[in-house]
Amino acid sequence: MYTGVLNIFGRYWQAYGGGSALVRSPYLHAAAVLLVLTYATWSQNGWWEQVLSVMPNLLGFTLGGFAMFLGFGDEKFRSLLAEPDEDAIGEPTLYVSICATFVHFIVVQLFALVAAVVAKSWWFYFPWPEPIRVFLPFLNLFGWAFGYAFFLYALTSVLAATMHVFRIATMYEQHQQVQATNRASNDEK
Repeated sequence: MYTGVLNIFGRYWQAYGGGSALVRSPYLHAAAVLLVLTYATWSQNGWWEQVLSVMPNLLGFTLGGFAMFLGFGDEKFRSLLAEPDEDAIGEPTLYVSICATFVHFIVVQLFALVAAVVAKSWWFYFPWPEPIRVFLPFLNLFGWAFGYAFFLYALTSVLAATMHVFRIATMYEQHQQVQATNRASNDEK
């Protein structure tokens, strides 16, 4: 059971582009800049309420958009996207790579939501021993920055997913133009 889960996550991660794609992502960089700019929000307890109010709606919208994407275009267009590249045998197809972008978007949203739920559930008084109590504010700040960073990355990833949908739309337009040109050529014969 766990092997199957690990395998599908490995396929997603490979199709997304792995750690190098993540590190080079302008959307991740934008989220990092936003994290600095929003310090006053996430450095205070209660930041999780904002995440908990936004993420469920965004996650539902994303799942609906992903389902719509899977049905986008005609069968011939989808088969062209899913056709393996002769020069890149064993590499994910364009179709799987685009699906991986949506999956990544959903995974980041889920991590942001889970981070907010955990942060909210851990906000309670506990009589920690003095050595731990000294470091607790720093641990809180680190954890809050991490959780809010996922939230901001989820928000900036909205643009990434949107641009991938637009890329598919332009590819579909090109596909339809080629089809129309082929039909016109056949009609002339």
